[in-house]
Amino acid sequence: MSCHVLEKLEEVIRQRIREGNPQSYTYRLYSSGLHNVARKVGEEAVEAAVAALAEGEERLVQEAADLLYHLLVLLAAKGLALADVCKELERRMK
Repeated sequence: MSCHVLEKLEEVIRQRIREGNPQSYTYRLYSSGLHNVARKVGEEAVEAAVAALAEGEERLVQEAADLLYHLLVLLAAKGLALADVCKELERRMK
């Protein structure tokens, strides 16, 4: 199963990074450095876990979306892509 919206989001992230517009949250996050991007992924992961334990399903979905977005920015910052993660997941399913 493919999640086309993640592929589209990944392309938007890469486009925002290429454009270098300081008004773009994506570009500002990316240009703040790998350490800050990784920290943000950690924050979003904790927020998703808290939402799963103490908040409603809608909140968990929102936090999961935030986590996926920030993880895609982290992958881009490391020169990796969603396809790299998909390949690893496919390898694990064999």
